[in-house]
Amino acid sequence: MKILAIDYGTKNIGLALSDDRGKLAFAYRTLINNKIIFSNLKKICEIENIKKIIIGLPIGLSGKNTQTTELALDFIKKLKQELNISVQTVDERLSTVQAGYLESKNKKNINELSAQILLQDYLDKLYKPINLFQTCGFTSLD
Repeated sequence: MKILAIDYGTKNIGLALSDDRGKLAFAYRTLINNKIIFSNLKKICEIENIKKIIIGLPIGLSGKNTQTTELALDFIKKLKQELNISVQTVDERLSTVQAGYLESKNKKNINELSAQILLQDYLDKLYKPINLFQTCGFTSLD
């Protein structure tokens, strides 16, 4: 299942895509957040055969909503109305900071890199391997 990740910003929106198996995330592109953003996202979803969208919710470090959180929630509401695709929010705290460390020399790609970090973190949690040893009740090999 192919997934699109969105790193929401009031000026730019970073995008990342998973592979067809939904295991690996790849930075895709950065779009300008303007009047045609939903039209552009719809085209991308059709071209790339997207089955699910995850979007980072910019919650404050305190865990409380901020002004940007409210703007993102409005964006998510419109996204759900415009696209007939499952949309799930994920906590994006510190993803932009992580992306900044990785992309410190070139700020141009920071939005799509943030989306890639969000998506890979999501995929890793989704496909976290089960420890059968512990699941069966064993605590040690002794």
